Amino acid sequence: MIPINLARNDREQFKTQNGGTIIESMQQLDGWVGNILDELDTLGIAENTLVVLMGDNGPFLLGYQKTTGMNDMIYRGGKSDHLEGGVRVNAFARWPAAISPDTLAGDMIHVSDLYTTFARVAQATDFIPRDRIIDGVDQAALLLEGDTNGRRDYVYIYEGPLLRSVVKQKFKMHLPAPGVPGAAAPVFDLTRDPRERIPLIEAALWSGASFQDMVKRHKMGIHQYPHAKGGKGVPYEGISNLRPESKETVKVFESWQMR
Repeated sequence: MIPINLARNDREQFKTQNGGTIIESMQQLDGWVGNILDELDTLGIAENTLVVLMGDNGPFLLGYQKTTGMNDMIYRGGKSDHLEGGVRVNAFARWPAAISPDTLAGDMIHVSDLYTTFARVAQATDFIPRDRIIDGVDQAALLLEGDTNGRRDYVYIYEGPLLRSVVKQKFKMHLPAPGVPGAAAPVFDLTRDPRERIPLIEAALWSGASFQDMVKRHKMGIHQYPHAKGGKGVPYEGISNLRPESKETVKVFESWQMR
């Protein structure tokens, strides 16, 4: 994300809860992360503490690009999109006792994997519920052994409650609109076409049925274990020691509800 074309008026219009522009707030993040790492050093637990920093879904593009300076680059799309630009984000892991510095991994990992991975690292897998589908895959091997040792090669991508695409290894199928035959679903090679602009023909012929089978199995699982309904209550309800910024957010939410 690159801060560009930030005119003064735009900067004044787009303020965060902390009173600064969104770009200024992102620049503050580096210092905040540093404070956390320094505190781990002070406590003497840095060597064997796993810290993961992961981005949110893509940049703000729709309606905000002029005020945030965010831009899609290699991948097309931003927040709320099922395109790679909306779901691929930077992620960093720091665990001095187990992860060598300056190493890179290109394996696929989903945010839900953090749950099962942390449970494995903390030797707490017995506490993972067994009465529901757990989306996360244990990625401890990726952290410990490095690149190519990931255990995920697929992901289902939603836009809100709607399943919009499925990724399997380097291929990605965009689900067709309701009522359109599955054979019409476009398939893309993300390594050759990261912006998802040129649907494949040959690959779609042999992979289309497999993608459709993945979708069917996924929906069968949802039928047995339906998605949890989205929360609609007051944010942070029941928490007594909220930070002042969070309290202000609650006030804004409650004022919207009263309109």
